Amino acid sequence: MHNYNELNYFITIAEAKSFIGAAKSLGVSSSALSHSMRNLETRLNLRLFNRTTRSLSLTEAGEQLYKQLAPLFKQINEDVNALGDYLDTPSGTIRINASNIAIENFIYPKLSQFSLRYPQIKIEIECDNNLVDIVKDGFDMGCRIGNDLAKEMVAVKISDPLRMVLVASPDYLKQRKEPKQISDLDQHLLIGKKVSSQHGMETIWEFTNSGNIIQYHPSTHFSINNHLRKQAILDGLGICWIGYPDVKNELATGRLIELLSDYSITYEPFYIYYPSRKGHSNVFKLVLDALKS
Repeated sequence: MHNYNELNYFITIAEAKSFIGAAKSLGVSSSALSHSMRNLETRLNLRLFNRTTRSLSLTEAGEQLYKQLAPLFKQINEDVNALGDYLDTPSGTIRINASNIAIENFIYPKLSQFSLRYPQIKIEIECDNNLVDIVKDGFDMGCRIGNDLAKEMVAVKISDPLRMVLVASPDYLKQRKEPKQISDLDQHLLIGKKVSSQHGMETIWEFTNSGNIIQYHPSTHFSINNHLRKQAILDGLGICWIGYPDVKNELATGRLIELLSDYSITYEPFYIYYPSRKGHSNVFKLVLDALKS
């Protein structure tokens, strides 16, 4: 079996047309190159170079060997470099558990372009409005309001504080008297959502008055826990308590009207949380950086 280092040295010398130039390129001494070429010529029983004190050229045999070997070594180098590019390309799977409002307003907008930039990274997002055990359920990270999470969790803020608003469509309000007090909501059609389909618990609406939190238990006539809740409001099905980011465009254009704004409550920002600060993959760090941006 041939010494491939010597063959590589041969190609480098032939292209540099100089032992000194080739030695600099390879990071070895000129004497080491000369010794390798003498060994190669001895094994082949052929002279590969015509050497004088001032010039260096290939013999006919050396020219033939160079033409045969150079394309092969070039392809090998390209294949190895391509493998290096593959290893440098982030790949893997990140699983995220988050509430609907966090996904639609913060997580998806931040990860949509990220996903196009890193197509080798697989992102799985599961919508769940309950606080889940992300470790037990196999998630890499979760997202919820506030950083009051389990002590072993690391929390990273990804949004501004969340303001909740009470809204209705102009068409709905044309037929009814606008509420002036929280208790007036008892006389209206209300749109709600269930915290969990398993337990059937209706979300409690919260307001503030002089620094005090007021909890209101809505008696809803229509309840839905996905994006169609906003459509139900626009269709005039009733009044709804919802996060401002979900309806900011509709409020700005007048398609929805905010009610009882003096009682609006603002919660803490959304936080990404995950266990431990150590041992995370580069893919995990890339996704986390995208969410923090």
